[in-house]
Amino acid sequence: MKGNVESLIKKFGLEISSEQRKFLGFLFENLHLEELSDKEQHFFVDYFYKSEALRKMAAFALELADVMHEIRENVPTIEQAERLADGKEQRLYYEQKWQDSRRLKLKQQTTKSGNVLYVPFGDYKQERGPLIICLEQTAGMAKYSELCKSMILPLFLNAHEEQRDLYIVPYDCQIQVHYRFENGTLNLSDFKDFIEYKAKGEAAMLPVLQFVKGLLQENQQCAETDVIIFTEGDPVDGPYLLGKHAKTMLEEMKRRYHAEFSVIAMNEQRFNEHHFWFANKAIFADDAIQ
Repeated sequence: MKGNVESLIKKFGLEISSEQRKFLGFLFENLHLEELSDKEQHFFVDYFYKSEALRKMAAFALELADVMHEIRENVPTIEQAERLADGKEQRLYYEQKWQDSRRLKLKQQTTKSGNVLYVPFGDYKQERGPLIICLEQTAGMAKYSELCKSMILPLFLNAHEEQRDLYIVPYDCQIQVHYRFENGTLNLSDFKDFIEYKAKGEAAMLPVLQFVKGLLQENQQCAETDVIIFTEGDPVDGPYLLGKHAKTMLEEMKRRYHAEFSVIAMNEQRFNEHHFWFANKAIFADDAIQ
């Protein structure tokens, strides 16, 4: 990877410090820049040169190596016994329903010609669903924005290696925009918008969760879906998450799309675990911020 970065620096005649070389090397690896065309690479390098925010995010990510390892290895992958909030018996029940559904589909799609059976085993394989990042972007989260985005950068690599679509959904009380990176592949225009996106106001969880449900319905994938929520910890509509409508919706997302919810909270003191009852795991970033 070092050779690729040096080649990139040489190709575009860059004069950068050793520290900036490290930052560019990190971005090269995690955003798989080698797959971009020369024109796209030049655009990215020019943006890297001009964007202090992007360089800070790369620096954050390098400094937070332990946290990044935690996210890569444990979020959204979690212990088998924690897969569903309802416990082991409920998890086994849904896994059995999943297998029964797959077997029925396999049986229905199997055809016979003469004495030869044609079995679509490729369709039987359980594929991973999308990786969806819900990024709170509010006045209260402004001081954590670069930190959160730096934590998201390595997830491009995860999505790319697993050939999963990566969605980033910034939110406050509503959703103004969202970004889709197909199979974790970098789209420079959307990436630049994501880095620079800012919102204000307060955060509400129900609108973004309803939006996520819509994304899952569009994908039509009855496969494992990972939803990671970056939050300050206390949405204005928290009590509504305990209501019947919210519980029905979230339980359906877990059952139908095998959705796993993880929360990365910026402020442990403000985090209300009762409002985030649906989360399989919560990670607190307080120590990383210090």
